[in-house]
Amino acid sequence: MLLLGGGGPLKQYRMGALQDLPHVPMMTPISKFASSVMTTERCAEMIGHALREMWNGAPGPGYLEIPHDVLDGRVDAAKVRIPKNFRVRGADGSPVPEFIGDRNLVAQVADVITQAERPVVLFGTQTRTCRAHDAVDRFARQFNIPVYVNGAARGTLPREHPYNFMPSRKTAFEQADLIFLVGTPLDFRMGYGRRLSERAKIVILDMDYRNVGYNRDFDFGLVGNIRSILDAMCEASKGDLARRHDPFLQLLREEEGRTRDKNQKIISANETPIHPVRLCHEINEFLLDDTVYIGDGGDIVTFSGSIVKPHRPGGWMDPGPLGTLGVGTGFALASRLAQPQRDVVVLFGDGSFGLTGFDFETMVRNKLAFVGVIGNNSSWNQIRYGQERKYPGRGDVGNILQDVRFDRFADAMGGVGIRVMRPEDIRPALERARESGRPALVDVVINRDVYSSGTTNQTMYK
Repeated sequence: MLLLGGGGPLKQYRMGALQDLPHVPMMTPISKFASSVMTTERCAEMIGHALREMWNGAPGPGYLEIPHDVLDGRVDAAKVRIPKNFRVRGADGSPVPEFIGDRNLVAQVADVITQAERPVVLFGTQTRTCRAHDAVDRFARQFNIPVYVNGAARGTLPREHPYNFMPSRKTAFEQADLIFLVGTPLDFRMGYGRRLSERAKIVILDMDYRNVGYNRDFDFGLVGNIRSILDAMCEASKGDLARRHDPFLQLLREEEGRTRDKNQKIISANETPIHPVRLCHEINEFLLDDTVYIGDGGDIVTFSGSIVKPHRPGGWMDPGPLGTLGVGTGFALASRLAQPQRDVVVLFGDGSFGLTGFDFETMVRNKLAFVGVIGNNSSWNQIRYGQERKYPGRGDVGNILQDVRFDRFADAMGGVGIRVMRPEDIRPALERARESGRPALVDVVINRDVYSSGTTNQTMYK
């Protein structure tokens, strides 16, 4: 995404103009490109320059400041350079070039994966960047390998795909003899690589050289376009040998079955306050084939990460590794405008909704229907867990909230508000919200005295 920002007039530089701040230095550490446009005739040229830098390697955001007098300036169009072909594209016109790198190394890695007894693969957000879902399907089937996903890669494979695994991930990473990491960094979400088996060979494929070897030594590293390299690996592999992976696949499928059975007991219990697992299960069953699911919260969204499966690529959005809560309403707004034909469902934590909830009125004003679900436990529960762990019996400081009636808030903003106290009422409320054809909030009261395993296992609490 290229963000265009304003700036004080150049003729008022260092004179204390309105909102005159060092925008470019502020944006430089958090973007791939940040610059100012100093003359009106260079606006188009600088936009092309920014986009070229943003698509270099792993794509990222850019910032371009256009000072007030530069933006208002008028120039002869004949003197303006407007780039017509300002960056490299793939042969099919795609924004990410088909860069493969060393084909001999690709073939060697394909053979190593085939020869392993217990290989697993984790696909991250770059998989979506490269639109690699078809290549992932082919790779999984040909290499007979369990597939796990995170970030925007969720939805890469259909829900019932035979190689689409989720709750067995911890077991898989502990017992694997080869772990293939594709387009995902070994940051705090992966325990900085410490949760991976010490005995496993590590293979890393990334669009960015800097992520290869990040926080963990590796045995093989590949850099390039995810889709192209997966296709090249399939062409180079001896797929008939991959049947040796069957016993490990069976072990993981049994683990997945045990987790489903455990969750089913919670789902069937009909307990109140509602268990977060029950709420996430109901949302998962509620998603349509074209639904964009957006998770905006702490512990409740962590629960959903092991339960909710979007049906297809591009069906998952979340705050990402920075944990920037409050993105839900903005993401919903953008999703409805960019793809107005698609259904949008947002799961909020009550804390995260409080950060940007007034944009619900923006949705109402612009007649942008979506279904918002608030997991309302009247607390900042992920923070609460960390504080209670550090200060047993006295950690509930600043993290217990009031019982806010978000359903009434929705009504007051001109939308649809529904409060749910009993688990059997969740699905009817969701259906009513969707059928209203208006922005809606389903305010679900959930149990705050249970925590997701993702929260309890986070290294930031250890």
